[in-house]
Amino acid sequence: MPPPKIAVVVAGDPDETLRNTAAFIETESINAGMQTPTDPALRAAMRGEPATEEDGLDTLRSIRRGLGLDPRKDQASYRRIGLISGADALIVVRRQGATLIEVFDVAAAQFYEGVLEFDSSTPQSRVQFIQSRAAQAQLRWSTPPPPPPAATPKVNEQEEKSDESRAKKRWKKAWPYVVAGVLLAGGVTYLIIDRRNQPTTGVPLLRLRPGEE
Repeated sequence: MPPPKIAVVVAGDPDETLRNTAAFIETESINAGMQTPTDPALRAAMRGEPATEEDGLDTLRSIRRGLGLDPRKDQASYRRIGLISGADALIVVRRQGATLIEVFDVAAAQFYEGVLEFDSSTPQSRVQFIQSRAAQAQLRWSTPPPPPPAATPKVNEQEEKSDESRAKKRWKKAWPYVVAGVLLAGGVTYLIIDRRNQPTTGVPLLRLRPGEE
């Protein structure tokens, strides 16, 4: 696997001190074996350096200028910058009293825990701080996403509902005939019984009494 790719971005007002610090951290990362974007104009735009010519990076510069002092509120912007630069991790340099360094995981679209003060750190501690997080961010791209939860096929549910609906429609149409058939059968039964109860002589008398059993 190739070494992780990082890109350094300045958040907030890109004064000369912050731009120089970002360039210095970038050099340290390259010397430690990490990759950075090959386009120098892209790297300069991420540090907030003014454009010297038309380079097509106006969108990137606009996104960088919108980065505030609270990185957690701009995670969508950091992810866009990371995707534009093709980096596994962004090294964010900003000032909040001291000059601070944070690492943003592009694939996960979130910051790692921990903030490093540039002035109180050593080259070894900075490289370890950046490289360990960048390597983890690189692995995240190759980790397959979890499988989606199994869903119950909807075709069977629709067929079942359709069958149930058709059965209800058939019953609505047929129930008057069923009731009439039951009443007619009851009446015929009554006539037969009543006929058997008549005397054997004389004219048979049919008595039809609807509703009686």
